[in-house]
Amino acid sequence: MKKLINPTPSELGNSPEEFIRKLSEATMIVVEGTDKSLTRGLVTLLHGNEPSGIRALHKWLKSGARPLCNLVCFVPSIPAATIEPLFKHRVFPGQRDMNRCFLPPYSDEPGQLAEEILQIFAEYQPECIIDIHNTSGHSPDFGVVTFEDSSHEALVSLFSERLIITDLRLGALMETSTHRCPVVTIECGGAKDSAADVIAEKGLDKYLNHSNLLELEHGHHLDLYRHPVRLELAPDCIIAYSKGYVLGTDLTVPSEVDKFNFGEVERGTLIGWLGNKRGVDCISVKDSQGFDVFDQYFEVKGNQLLTAQPLKLFMITTRPDIAVGDCLLYATAESEHDTLDT
Repeated sequence: MKKLINPTPSELGNSPEEFIRKLSEATMIVVEGTDKSLTRGLVTLLHGNEPSGIRALHKWLKSGARPLCNLVCFVPSIPAATIEPLFKHRVFPGQRDMNRCFLPPYSDEPGQLAEEILQIFAEYQPECIIDIHNTSGHSPDFGVVTFEDSSHEALVSLFSERLIITDLRLGALMETSTHRCPVVTIECGGAKDSAADVIAEKGLDKYLNHSNLLELEHGHHLDLYRHPVRLELAPDCIIAYSKGYVLGTDLTVPSEVDKFNFGEVERGTLIGWLGNKRGVDCISVKDSQGFDVFDQYFEVKGNQLLTAQPLKLFMITTRPDIAVGDCLLYATAESEHDTLDT
């Protein structure tokens, strides 16, 4: 892994695109802060198709600003991001999703890189870590945590007023979170949404310059959503996005399905059309314990896949490769929705 210590302007390039081309491989960046006794961690571009974080980091580095405390930053998926066209590939072809590699075994190349990142963070002992992402479909910003406490809420509030508390375990970086070092995932919004870049820039500036990051400010509001589930598709599922059922597919999803991200989704909302051959057998919805909970969240009428209760949907993808390789969407029951006002 390449290492940059207090990078100079000549090492940064004139744009984020030039920057990642110059780096060419997974990179660790260290910037000394005015308070050298304190360190904060940052990870971005774990997925090569999610550019807001690296754009915000590049802009901040080019400014020549000095952080309040030391910054230890990792930019792992540069090989995937630099495949032309830039920022299209989530992972390097043939490799595992980097954000599924932070639990053992660390046997393959992405796993070994994840292990190295964790080892270096253990050496630097940051007080907290943020992991900046984008969604693949249009979406507002939100945060995801595995701990429900004030320090995790405070970190997410730097970027968003929406917070998902998940008990799913997939090998994501945020699953390494502890009370001593909270780790949060920040989804800045859609990868193609310019507003997501602004969210990343403003949030990163706060992260690098605020002194009391782990204390939730008075007057702040958070919408809390708990116990999400994933709607996953069979590995050989044939999926299409269209205004109506596409002949020969196992599942056709409405073209603008990502409009439901964090919107009001009532019972009976159409999520897609199932093919006659496999029907619902190409879909699975399991909770954190591995139990089948499809019927609690969705139902089938004719060939229509519908919501079975009021839901909050998020991370809905409009990319077939991600829908099949990862999941189509996440869902939480509106009954699990709560609010926090300080």
